[in-house]
This record gives sequence, C-alpha cells and structure tokens, in this order.
Amino acid sequence: MRNLFIFVFLICASALNAQYYKTYDWESTPEQHTLNSYEQKESSVGVLKRKVVEFYQSDLTKSINIYETIHTITKVNDEVGIQRHNQVYIPMHRGSKLMNIKARTIAKDGSITNLNEDNIKQIENVEDYGDFEIFAIEGAQNGSEIEVLYTLEKEYSPFGTEIIQSNFYIKRAEMVYITNNLLGSIKTYNTEQEFERTYLENKLVEELVVTNIKPVAEEEYSATEANRIYVAYQCFGNPDITQELLWSNVVGNISQGLFPVQIQKVVIDEIRKNIMKEGEELSDFEKAARLDNFIKSNFTVVDNRNQQLEEIDYILQNRSASEIGILKVYAHFLVALKLDYEMVITANRYTHRFDPDYYNPNALREFLIYLPYIKQYISPNRIDYRVSEAPTNILGNNGLFINQELAYDFRKIVQSDPDYSHIVRNMDINFSEDFDNVIVDEYQEYYGHWGVQNRAYMALMTGDAKKQFEDYLTGSGIEGKNVTKLELENEDMNQTEYNLPYIVKSTIESSSLLQDAGGSYIFEIGKIIGIQSELYQEKERANPIEMQYPNQYNYEIIVNIPEGYATDGLESLVINKELIIDGKKLCYWNSSYEIKDGKITITIEESYRVNEYPIEKYEGFREVINAASDFNKAAILFTEE
Repeated sequence: MRNLFIFVFLICASALNAQYYKTYDWESTPEQHTLNSYEQKESSVGVLKRKVVEFYQSDLTKSINIYETIHTITKVNDEVGIQRHNQVYIPMHRGSKLMNIKARTIAKDGSITNLNEDNIKQIENVEDYGDFEIFAIEGAQNGSEIEVLYTLEKEYSPFGTEIIQSNFYIKRAEMVYITNNLLGSIKTYNTEQEFERTYLENKLVEELVVTNIKPVAEEEYSATEANRIYVAYQCFGNPDITQELLWSNVVGNISQGLFPVQIQKVVIDEIRKNIMKEGEELSDFEKAARLDNFIKSNFTVVDNRNQQLEEIDYILQNRSASEIGILKVYAHFLVALKLDYEMVITANRYTHRFDPDYYNPNALREFLIYLPYIKQYISPNRIDYRVSEAPTNILGNNGLFINQELAYDFRKIVQSDPDYSHIVRNMDINFSEDFDNVIVDEYQEYYGHWGVQNRAYMALMTGDAKKQFEDYLTGSGIEGKNVTKLELENEDMNQTEYNLPYIVKSTIESSSLLQDAGGSYIFEIGKIIGIQSELYQEKERANPIEMQYPNQYNYEIIVNIPEGYATDGLESLVINKELIIDGKKLCYWNSSYEIKDGKITITIEESYRVNEYPIEKYEGFREVINAASDFNKAAILFTEE
C-alpha cells in the first residue's frame, strides 16, 4: 500500500508540473491581422514567430528531455510570399519525436483550410541536413494567413541556439525559455532586447519579445549571417557548472594528443627525408613552411566518423586523418622540429562571432595552429593556405589559444603585418598606327591573401572557371579583348619564402576601349583596371562594414601619346577620397597624373588599412569604394594637333 501511495503521489506531482506544450494552443476562432502600409508592401510578414524551449526532468527516471514548441502566423501578400511559405520542413534530428502538429490557412474571407495529417511525408537526409517531416500548405492566396503549431521532443543536450531574424519581415518574435528548476542561462546577440523573468501558467520562465524585425539584409562587405538576431542558451542538472569550467573542459578534451611528449621514429625519419636534412640550417619560418607543404602534399583530411582517423599510429601509416587527427600530425612534427606553437579554436566570422564570455559549441568549428615566434598561422584544414596570416574567414574573430603547458587565454585573431596583402600593377599602353586598337602590356605582383587565392584558383580550377579567372587577371570587363601573352610566375601553392608575390605578365589588345569621335578618339582608360565594386544602394545600411582583409593597390599606368595628338579630359583621372577615424586615415583613394616626354603617367594608390569599419562611417567608406568605380568611367580625348 505504501509503494502504491508513493507511485500515485509522483504521478500527481508530475501532472502538476506538466510540460507547457500540453496546455498551449492557438485561438479557436482566428481573426485576420491588420498590417500597416509598410508591411503591406512586403511579400510576407511574420505576424507571430514564437518558440518555447522547455527542459523537463522526469520525477520518476530523473532523465532530462527538451520540448520545443513552434508557433508561427505568417501573412502572405503576393505570389512570392506564397512560394516562400507554402512548404513546411520540420527537422527531425537524432532522437527527435513529433508530439503534436497542426496547421491551417485562414483566407481573407475568414474561411479555414486545415492540415490533413495524412499528407505529412517523411524524408531522409535532405541535402545532408538530416531527416525532415514535410507537408504542403493548402489554400493559400494573396492576403491569407498561414498558421503552424507543433512540438518536438528531443534528447537532452545542454546547449542550444535559436535564430530569431529571418529573410522576411517579422512583426513580433517571442522566445520562452523554461528550465523547471534546472540551472540554466540564456544570452541574446545583435539586439538590445533582453530576456525578462515572468510567470506562464505558474511556471517561472525567461521571455524575450522583439518587434518589427527587418529582413536580413544581404549587403556587400558584411557578415550578414553573424549579424542576425539570435539566442544561445545552456541548461544543466549540475549547479556547479560555470563558464570557466566549460572552457577548461574544452581545453582538457581537445588537447589530448595535441601536445605530445614522445615522438615516434617515423616522424623523425620523415623530417630527415622530406623536410630538413640533418645539419641543415633553416629559419623557423622555413621549417614551418616545409612542414606545411609536406603534410598538405602527403596527408588527406577525411570527413568520416571512423575513430582510427584520430589515432596517430593509424594516421602516420595510412596518411588519412580527421580534422582533429591532422592536428595531431602537425603537433608531432612541430615538437620534433622544436617549433613552439599554440592550438587555436575559433569560428568562421561570417557565421559566428566567438564570444569568450559565453560557451557555445556551435562557435567552435575552426582550428588553427599559431606560431608565436614568427606570428604566423598554419591552417590545417585549408588546402589553399600555407604558413601565413590567418585565413580571411577567421581574421578578426576571437579565438581560444592553448599553449604547450595547457594554459589558455582568449585573443582577437589579428594580422601582424599591416602590409601583408597588396597588389602592384604596372601598365604600359600604346595604340596601333591607325588608332583602332589599344595594346596594354601589364606586369602585376599579388602579395598576401591575393597571392594565396590566385595560386589556389589556378591550381584547383578547371574549364570555364579557370578561363574566367584568367580573364580577371588580364582586365575583366573589357569587351573583345584578345590576350596575346599570359605568363605566370611563383604559381606553386607550396612556397617556402615569406610572402612571395604571385606574378602575372600579360599583353592584351582591344578595340572596344576606343571610340571614334569624328577625327578625334575617346580612350576609355578607366576600363583597363577591370570591373570595380560599387556601393550605390538606396536603402539605409543595415550592417557594419567587414572587408575580407586589409589590402592596398598601387598602380602606375603609362599612356604613350601618339605623335601629332593632343589630350583633353585628364581631369577625370584625378580623384581623392579618404576616411579618417580618430585621427587615423583608415582607407583612401588617391589618383593623379603628370605629362612628360610624350607620356601620361597615372599613379593610383587605394588602401584599406583595417578590415572592420563602423556602420556610422559607412558614407565615408562608400565614397572611397566608389572612387574606383568612378575612375572606371574615366576617359581621355585624343585630338589631332
């Protein structure tokens, strides 16, 4: 009898503490929502986007499950909106279970079309994103509202993220976070709104409300995905877990095998045979460069869950490794070469901004090896990079740095050499005797990231893609261009000299750069620098400016004036724009010319000293960017004397 009483008591207690989704429901008699004039112009409007995340621990088994309830109401205003929302995909990750689902379409006249659950289909591994349940929305017309409500039960994971902002306008977004007395925390990003404590059906919850969320703005020079409004959260059964403890655990787990004490004989043999012969004197940079070249030429990184791909013995024998396994290979060789190094864990800055104050495993996707004495990085998983500054998708993000004593700290991943990436372009321009053709002899040097990217493009691309890149190297956008010479130097991706330039020597001919003006000729000189980026958007800028990397261009263009001709219109060659922030000139365009000995010598310097600029300085930045586009329109008039 006593056991029966306890069992009944636990059942009653569980009922009193029932999951929130069991009582949550939509309105039984829905009404159409009114949109303002701005919202009526959008193809679709998220009237409501509500997400409830509840961690629930069973009183009987003490196991923890997660219940995610999604409730959306979307008004579609035109065919684009209908196409955007007429299919619903529900991700069914491992262990997910659909607890309930319903959907309906409310027409402008109030008629309702409900979901027929028999039409729900199960699809496995959709484009490598996993399994989905999918169904079509029926009855949607212009002005209809589409309402969807469902709950998923998921296996417990202490970490999660939720993206609030979308590619369409959202009138009201809500997120409710329920831990049911488990220890939890939650943090918002890219919004001033914060979670507030409140009660829902006698449950203490954290609730976030964000209104009038504009669609994600796809803008040039921006980290659009990383700038979206999103939430990260944690929930634990253990009250003693802290952010510091989480980071310490990461260091302890990741570091296994990455700072070896004993080095295998096969590693020593490989070094003596392929990297550094006994008694050979090399700088630290040369050692690291040769090592990077050797590993990337002889080992393959495999996307596979095979545990052997993380075991150093197996890897050294079979020369195949996982992302973690290849780090172990580098570690063994670096120790054998007596090169100090630090392991770096970070994220792609275009998708996640690494936050040292809040542990988020979704932001731990990228690995680097930092060589502190030469202030350079090895990018183990990037076949295109050799020892260099950090790759462009990581540069500027924060990272977790772990040294050989397993001490760690957080740092911003910066470029140590401010002049690392730059382009030198020298052109010598002549005209055919009958003034119907332009001949351009050009010499170019690409340094830093420019050189890295060019080597990779030419080595890895084939067919039309390679032809398009050759077009870029010889002046993109010049119609009818005939390339009579194209020579490349320092093409090999395996380099051992610091920042060796990628050299391009070319000659092109084109008649499209000349326009006959009745005895005079217009030479569209601006086009010889190729198609340029331009920022002429009408909408207000939404994102801060993020360039790929700091870089600079230096041009010297010599135009040989045909004998017997005078020039006019040279004032279009003079453009000066600059952006000064806190007394520092951070980007600028300066172009000028001089005439001497029958030649016009044009000098251009375009520079971007940093890769991040505040949104408040967008107009000044835009003027500098557009200066190149303005020069692209410059022309010289030649008239007979």
